Amino acid sequence: MNLENLASRIRERAGAHRQAAVAFSGGVDSALAAAAAHLALGDRAVACTVVSELTTGRDLLRASEAAAAIGIRHIELPVSALAVAGVRQNLSNRCYHCKQKVFRTIQEAAGDLPLLVDGTNYEDDPARPGMKAAAEFGVFPVLKECGLVKADVRRVAREIGLPNWNAHSESCLATRVREGQELTVEILTGIEAMESQLDEYGAHTARVRHDNLVATVEYDRQYSGIMEKNSDNIVALARRLGWRSCLFKEWRG
Repeated sequence: MNLENLASRIRERAGAHRQAAVAFSGGVDSALAAAAAHLALGDRAVACTVVSELTTGRDLLRASEAAAAIGIRHIELPVSALAVAGVRQNLSNRCYHCKQKVFRTIQEAAGDLPLLVDGTNYEDDPARPGMKAAAEFGVFPVLKECGLVKADVRRVAREIGLPNWNAHSESCLATRVREGQELTVEILTGIEAMESQLDEYGAHTARVRHDNLVATVEYDRQYSGIMEKNSDNIVALARRLGWRSCLFKEWRG
């Protein structure tokens, strides 16, 4: 399986409309889907990044850089995810409501009923709530349809020179907050501020979990030295952001 195979499937599915809009986070999966759409349809393909309170600045930079490397037209679509009660309440179906907002926003912006494409791969859990929303909007998961698992995605992305072929996986800021705790701008911006600081220290995959004004920094063992060296500054930042305490937890697995 290569990029031309993926492009052929998109051309076939796009049919006479010959247009495609890609739900584009800038991660390697959506980047490969966007590269295939661009090869298939040229300037009639567009990469759409929906920007909300759940999106980090690093996400936007990554998406912009990936789109530039592909050469695909890239648009950012600002929305308020927290205006959606099903997102703000942060219950088990949050992702479903969020994806509904994402796909509806892209569909309205793209117009003319283009093919909607996303970066779902064959290994992604079909029970995820967001999959239901994708099915409702008729989103075409080209990587999944072609049987690509994550290792395949990275291989093809490396072959075509995508700069993020080996980048670590990201998730939205809401995944850092305990289910059932309402999402607020203050919580989400605080998490982003702490994770950005950790990234500057070199702990690129560290995550900050939030639960009732307690921040827990989760990190890989390789970052133990960084945490030890910077723990006082990290705790001080958490307190400046209004959190009562900051804990540190090494990932084990």
